[in-house]
Amino acid sequence: MAGEDLNQKLNELISSLQKKGILDDYFDQVKGLQDEKSPQFVKNTITTYLCGAEDTIAELTETLSELAVNYQRVNYLADKLKGSSMCVGGSQMADVCAELCDASEANHREACKELCGVVKREYSTLKDSLNKIVKLEQAIYDERSKETNE
Repeated sequence: MAGEDLNQKLNELISSLQKKGILDDYFDQVKGLQDEKSPQFVKNTITTYLCGAEDTIAELTETLSELAVNYQRVNYLADKLKGSSMCVGGSQMADVCAELCDASEANHREACKELCGVVKREYSTLKDSLNKIVKLEQAIYDERSKETNE
């Protein structure tokens, strides 16, 4: 697939994800930071986010499974996940994390557990979407590298 076709496909994907509310306009700002000096900025940012989010969700799940829930820790982890999700434009994910912060501040165990499940589902959707973007970004990068070497 030619580079222009890949770029068009990427732009259509991002637009579709924004219309669905999975990503917000902040993702455009992240994409705007990518240039010739850092051609894999978006891919690296997404990869870093995904690795960190996986660890945070695992720790959140573990914290909520304890007999005596440490609600301050839940709040910290939910806020951390909210902030990192906002940094990649993951608006729906950030919104659910904000709800989890509220539930943890109220020391509401059942709501926290329920919202943790919602966080996991939203993360799965965001992760799948971001991985599609990474795949297209990598294909564009590979295409440009090939053209440069010819």
